[in-house]
Amino acid sequence: MAFDLAVYLERIGLQSCSHDPTGLKQLQSAQITAIPFENVLPFLGQVPRLDETSLWQKLVLDRCGGYCFELNTLLEMALKALGFSSRKVMARVRMGAPEGGVRSHLAHIVTIEGSEWLVDTGFGGQAPAHPVNLSTAGEQQIRDQVYRIRFDDAENEEVLERKSEDDWIPLYGFDRMPPKWMDIEAANYLCATWSEISFSSSMKFYRLTDNGWISFQNGLAGFTVDGGKTTRTIVEQSDLTQFMRNDLGLGYDDADIDAIAKRLASMQPTSSQNLSVQSTG
Repeated sequence: MAFDLAVYLERIGLQSCSHDPTGLKQLQSAQITAIPFENVLPFLGQVPRLDETSLWQKLVLDRCGGYCFELNTLLEMALKALGFSSRKVMARVRMGAPEGGVRSHLAHIVTIEGSEWLVDTGFGGQAPAHPVNLSTAGEQQIRDQVYRIRFDDAENEEVLERKSEDDWIPLYGFDRMPPKWMDIEAANYLCATWSEISFSSSMKFYRLTDNGWISFQNGLAGFTVDGGKTTRTIVEQSDLTQFMRNDLGLGYDDADIDAIAKRLASMQPTSSQNLSVQSTG
């Protein structure tokens, strides 16, 4: 099915989107809020399909989420339909490490009136909620976090960093080499199947909200509201169904949720394992 801008904007809760930095900011934030980051298919042993018809069906019509290759490919369709000038970049994830691994992340650079913006709806909880200005080296306050872009001469990469209490945390680094579609397809397959990348072995969810965010990893859900955080263990199918459908707004069917719940249950430590850990502490 062809991309329909009106249907897409309705899916992410926008009535319109101006062709300027303000509109770009609204677009990124709205998609992260409406279409959660998640890796259900890799966790269930499947490789996500990246063709436009499959993405439209899954992310828009079926109201599911996805990870970077899915979310940012959908975003690219929207950017094109809205008339933004954009190009894809592949990134090496660092998450605090001094250098990255394989190119396993997809994002976009959008140019507006001579200024470049890093636009990304698919990195999950560490990523900025709004585009990052690549045309400045200064600190950038984005909601309750501070980011910057630093050039790494040793790796010849621009690095997105988030400020912590003690230091700057490098999230990922990217260069300006235009990726071919086969590069993206290969990285998608690698991320969905390779044991060295956690998407096939760890269940993750992330959704931005108006006053915080919702996160989840392997049965532990976090709800951050106005800076305060509560956590809840969610493993049982009934609880997971309510969480995925009500809190995250995801449209997965009962069979998929049941499969996730069963795998999550198998990953939880048994009482004997807990006792063993306590006895060695």
